[in-house]
Amino acid sequence: MEESKKMNILVLGVSGAGKSTLIKAISGTEVVTGVGEGNTQKIDVYESSTWPLRCIDTKGFEYNIIEQYKTIHQIKKFTKEQIADKDDDNVGIDAVWYCIEGTARRTFSHNINLMNKAIKGWKNIPVFAVITKSYSEVDIPANIEAVEQAFAKSQKSINLKKIIPVVAEEYAINEEVIVPPRGIDTLCLETLDCLDEAKELNKTNRDAMILEQKRFTSHGLVIGSTTSAVVIGAVPIPFPDSVILVPLETGLTKLIFKIYGIDYSNDLITGIVGSTMLTNIAKQILKTIPIAGAVANGVVGGALVFALGESVILASEAMYSGKLDPTKIDETVKFVGEKVKENPIIDYTVSYFEKNKDKILDKKPKEIFNEILDSMKNTKRIAN
Repeated sequence: MEESKKMNILVLGVSGAGKSTLIKAISGTEVVTGVGEGNTQKIDVYESSTWPLRCIDTKGFEYNIIEQYKTIHQIKKFTKEQIADKDDDNVGIDAVWYCIEGTARRTFSHNINLMNKAIKGWKNIPVFAVITKSYSEVDIPANIEAVEQAFAKSQKSINLKKIIPVVAEEYAINEEVIVPPRGIDTLCLETLDCLDEAKELNKTNRDAMILEQKRFTSHGLVIGSTTSAVVIGAVPIPFPDSVILVPLETGLTKLIFKIYGIDYSNDLITGIVGSTMLTNIAKQILKTIPIAGAVANGVVGGALVFALGESVILASEAMYSGKLDPTKIDETVKFVGEKVKENPIIDYTVSYFEKNKDKILDKKPKEIFNEILDSMKNTKRIAN
């Protein structure tokens, strides 16, 4: 099978569930193991020479809450690193093997919920429940039923494909009874059967996570620029007719486009920042605010830059996904303008001044603007 068609399998489970033994049986590589308590302290990738699979070994879920957090953080950090190159099919997570020890005779929905937290970004990823140490054939039906019930009680919907009992290595019951390895072929074949689905979900999830990271980074820039705009805007000149915010708006727009990899032209930047739309909105807001002066100017300046930045983010995402063409300048400028007008911060700014006109005489523009942002967060109108 070609290199790009190898599947990346995230192997999860509580400590001592047999993850390392399973990985060794498939990859042929010795994996550091402990007795009872798992001993994997970092994530390693083991590639099988027999099967087109890469097993990603993780630290087991401990019973200590702090250790559980460390494990989830470890997995999230690793998967975040896996989305650096969206065009590389060899990265990302294609499926999950969740190991449950068969000899324990019970499993817990809590542990499955820990798995959900660890793979939160990989929506609908195929999951295979692997009942390890399935030495007793008599117990297998009861174990499968217990696992089914545990998954059914999970707080989240899980794309559970199969529940597969496995004995990863030969096990001696006594001197006369030896349980041979079994279930490995079934596990690998069942996993590979969903390769196309898994790869498509992998790509979709990676694209979503890449966008989420770009959005997070861009939003941070918007907040930083907004803070500067509040200070710059609080000047004793006719704010709506001034161009004091243009350099800030220009820099912010260019930086957001660069984060999304948008090939923009100077004409596009000028069309967005140099349009009369922002000035007209500023005039409209100031007409409705019951006070005037530096405080109002500063807050309005912050609101405009915030609305512009968030609107440029939306435009960038539309360009990134191919829904908007940056070479069609008029269309793009119109898109940004409409999003600026729709941004809730405009209404929130006006509403704040109307409701608090008797309480803002001694407040600074930055303090007022932060209160406006907080009110928006409380109503979930912007990202936290």
